[in-house]
Amino acid sequence: MPDSAVDQLMQVFAAADRTEANIHAYKHLLRQEARTAASEADQNAPTSPIHGWPFAVKEVFDVTGVPTSGGCPAFENRVPDRDATAVRRLRDAGAILIGTQVSHELTCGADEPPTRNPWNLACYPGGSSAGAGASVAVGSARFALGTDAAGSVRIPAAMTGTVGLKPSAWRVSAAGIFRKATAPSIDNVGIVARDVSDVRAVLQTIAGPDLDDPRTLWQMEDSAPVAKLTELQGCSLAVLGPKTIDLLNEVHELDPEIKSAFDNVCDVYQTLGACIVFVEIPELAEAIPTVVTLFSTELAAAHRASLRERSDAYFPSISDMLRANLNPDRGDLAAAIQTRTRLRRAIDTALHNVEAKFLLTPTTPRVAMKLATFIPAEELGSLIPYTCGFNLTGHPALSLPSGFSSEGLPIGHQIVGPFSRDNEVLDLGDLYQSQTHWHKARP
Repeated sequence: MPDSAVDQLMQVFAAADRTEANIHAYKHLLRQEARTAASEADQNAPTSPIHGWPFAVKEVFDVTGVPTSGGCPAFENRVPDRDATAVRRLRDAGAILIGTQVSHELTCGADEPPTRNPWNLACYPGGSSAGAGASVAVGSARFALGTDAAGSVRIPAAMTGTVGLKPSAWRVSAAGIFRKATAPSIDNVGIVARDVSDVRAVLQTIAGPDLDDPRTLWQMEDSAPVAKLTELQGCSLAVLGPKTIDLLNEVHELDPEIKSAFDNVCDVYQTLGACIVFVEIPELAEAIPTVVTLFSTELAAAHRASLRERSDAYFPSISDMLRANLNPDRGDLAAAIQTRTRLRRAIDTALHNVEAKFLLTPTTPRVAMKLATFIPAEELGSLIPYTCGFNLTGHPALSLPSGFSSEGLPIGHQIVGPFSRDNEVLDLGDLYQSQTHWHKARP
C-alpha cells in the first residue's frame, strides 16, 4: 500500500530539514499549506497516479499568494493571485505543493545563486533550475518543475544525478510563468524527477491544450499513436559524428570522463539490440549564438519599463544585457530565425538519412565545476552546446544519469526524439534505466 500524502510530506520535510542549510534549494517552503493539502488529499480517494506526491516549482511559476520574483530583487513584491496552469493541474490531481525554488536571476545564468550541488557542496548544481535537481537528488521533493530555454532543466539533472525532461515545444502550457523571466519562443516547462516513470506520470498530468496558452492548441502528443517501445532489436540510434563533435569542442572540449561514460551508454543500448550510427549535424554549432540572440531579445522586451523604474535592483551584468538588447538589430533577428529553421531541417534530415528516430548525446561537455573558479556570466555557454539546439527546434529531450566522474560527480546523457513523440523518448529512457543503476544513486 502506498504511503499516505501526509507520510510522503513528512519524508520530504525531514529531508529538507537535513539538507537545506547546505544546499539551499528553496526560496519559500510552504509547510503549513502543504500539511493542510496533504491532510485533505488523504481524505479523498486518489484520482491520479500522482495523488499525494510532494513537489516544488521554480520561482518563476505563479503560485497564489506566494511572492514570485524570478530571482530578481526588482520584483520581490510581486505576489500572484492565481496559480500557473501547470501548478493548478498538479494540485487538481492531488499532488502537494511544498515550496518554490531558487532560480538564477531571471533565468539568465549570469549570477551565482545560493544553491549548491549535493554531491559536492563546493560545486555548481547546474542552472537555472538550480533548486530542482538539488532537491530531487536529496529527496526534499519527489519531483520539481523548472523552465528550460537552453538546457536549464537538463543541465541541473545531469549535474545532480536526476532525470530531466524538456518536452516538445508547446506540449505544456506556459500560462502563469512570470513573463519577465522567460523567452517564450525557446522556453519550456520541464520536469525533474528520480526516474523516468515519475517524469511520465507528471507529464501526463500537466500536458495538453490550455486556452490560456494558445500555442498548446497547435500540437498533441502522438496524433497517430504508436505501440510502446519495449525492445530495440534492429533499431538504429544516432550519435554525433566526429566533425560535429570537433565543432562543439570549440565551445568546450568534451571531458574524457564524459566521453567514456557516453561510450558505456552506447554499449548499454547495443546490449538491448540497438545499432549505433553516426550523423553529422554541423548546424548544431550555430545554436549557441542563435539562442543567445533570441533569449536576450525576448527577455529585454519584457523589461523596457521596469529597467527605467528600478534598474539598480538588477544584477549589474543582467541589467547591462537587457539594456543592450532593447533595440535589437532586425538583421540579427532574421538570421536567428533562419538558423532555427535550418537546424530543425538538418536534424530531421540527418536522422531520416540513417533511418534513426532518436539521437543520443552527452548532456553537458563537463561535469559540475568548482564554484570557486566558475564565473557564470563568462562560462555559461560552455554548458549548453549539446542542449540548446533542441530549444530552437522544439524536439523533446531527456537527460538521464549515466555514471560518475573520478571525483564522484554525476554525468548525464541526452535522448532527443521526434517532435511530439515525448512518450517514445520516455520509453527509450525506461529501457536504459531497466539495465542500469545510476538513477538509484543518492548523494
